Amino acid sequence: MMSTVINDLIDQLLARDGEYRPLALLLSLRRLDRSGLARFEGDAELVLEDVLFGDLARVLEQLNWAADRARALGLQPQIEARRQGQGQWFRRATADHQARTVWTRAEISAQTDLFLDNALAVARRALIRALERADRQAAEAALVDLSRVDPGAELLADAEHLVGAMGWLEDNSLNHTAVLEALEGDLVVRARRVLGRSDGQGFIARFYAHLARRKPSGSETNEPLSRAELHERAGDPSAALEALDQHAEEDWTTNQRLVELRASLSLGQRERALRALSWLCWTDARAAESWLEEGHDDELSRRVEQFWDLETPLETGLFPAWLLARGYPVPEVERAPEVGFVRALESIRLLRQDPSDIKARSWLQAHAPDLMAHWMKQRA
Repeated sequence: MMSTVINDLIDQLLARDGEYRPLALLLSLRRLDRSGLARFEGDAELVLEDVLFGDLARVLEQLNWAADRARALGLQPQIEARRQGQGQWFRRATADHQARTVWTRAEISAQTDLFLDNALAVARRALIRALERADRQAAEAALVDLSRVDPGAELLADAEHLVGAMGWLEDNSLNHTAVLEALEGDLVVRARRVLGRSDGQGFIARFYAHLARRKPSGSETNEPLSRAELHERAGDPSAALEALDQHAEEDWTTNQRLVELRASLSLGQRERALRALSWLCWTDARAAESWLEEGHDDELSRRVEQFWDLETPLETGLFPAWLLARGYPVPEVERAPEVGFVRALESIRLLRQDPSDIKARSWLQAHAPDLMAHWMKQRA
């Protein structure tokens, strides 16, 4: 893996600087930072190796690999003389000479540029771009080019799996369960290694979108993920909410309610998100607590901390009512479940409209006295 990283860094340095300098590589590898370099350049008695990070033997191994890479690219070496007042780079003479060697192109020509730029680096770029576009034909061609340029490239195995999986996007008879297992157990990790976190997620999102479009009607309870969950993983919160709205709300699972909460927040539909959160608090306290503790909503985070720190703790199901008691605008929930937590919320709503409402006061005093005490404290 490190060999691949060094190869890529040298290609980048050549593209940026037109040459390869070991000092630039040490900075890119974070073996050296700017403050350490400044100390070395300001103290003629300081040896550069004393301000490097990590094992010295490993650093020298990386520089050796980089020199071999430079030779393989046909670069020409030239040892730079030590500047006046500058200390040694390395105590070992051979290592010091290698660290001072600047590698440049033998000649600037279209042919040289083609060799340097179109070898491994360009083959990798072509493959990655094809994967990002989900262009299977181009990806297969780039994969062949990469295997020819560098048959030992470490990303080949991952790339072969990703390119092969792209055929699923053209298959409407897939076993959804099997594809999901392959995605989550294998391809997600491979995509991240090849494309990085963000582009890897974009690549995988296409598969979730394909499964969502092809999900058989009426199979919401027979598959690991509902259509709404698939749309959310595909990065389409609007489609996720539309899928939820096609089914009776009382039949939604906790996961679907969480999808509603996350999708609504991402779309700025705050009232819907708060209704979803209220449902979670009333029907699945553990899921609600997990979401609240993860701090997904900056506006609620401070209030959540206050709720957890109450001297007399309240049940999670009372969180919406407690929020409303503190003046937070919790919306009404139509067709709410018939549980006492809902009655507590509505009682607080009635008291906010008419603090003398005897019926609401009596109910809270009998069924949620600690919440009633918090309400009275807010009124004081």
